[in-house]
Amino acid sequence: MKVHGGVEHSSPAPLGLVVSKLISRSRLSQRELTVRSGLSKDQLSRTLLGKRTVKFDEAIRLLAAADVPARGALTLALFDRSDLAVEWSDSGLSAFFEALIEALPETLRSELGADIERINPRWGQHAARFVAQRISHHIQELIEREQKLGEFEPHR
Repeated sequence: MKVHGGVEHSSPAPLGLVVSKLISRSRLSQRELTVRSGLSKDQLSRTLLGKRTVKFDEAIRLLAAADVPARGALTLALFDRSDLAVEWSDSGLSAFFEALIEALPETLRSELGADIERINPRWGQHAARFVAQRISHHIQELIEREQKLGEFEPHR
C-alpha cells in the first residue's frame, strides 16, 4: 500500500504483472524462456500466471531473456509507471531510457565533481523537461535534414 495525500491505495500493477506483460509481447515460447533465463518451467509458468512472486533479480533475468531492456522497464515499474514500461517496450525509447539511467550517475559525478552536494531535488523536473526538449529539437533537425536529402538532386 502506498499513501498519497492521506489516502491509501495499492500500486497499479505489481512487478510480476509487468514482467508477464512484457514477456508475452516478446512472442518467445516458455521453453525458450526457461533455457534463456535459467528458471524452471514450473517457476516460469507460475510467475507468468501471477501465482508466484517474482524476485527482482529474476525479473531482470526474465526480461533480459526476452530481449527487453530490463532495468529501464523495472525502473518505470518501480515509479508506478508500469503502463510506460509496457508501452515503451515496442520502441527505441525503452532502450534509450535504460541507457540514460545507466549513464546518468557517472555522468553527474564527472560533470559536477564536488558540486554534486549542491544539487537541489526540485531541479529534477526541470532537468527532465530540458532533456526531453533537447531530444525533440534534435529529432526535428534530423527530420529536416532527411527531407532535404530526399529532395537533393546531384548535378550531372
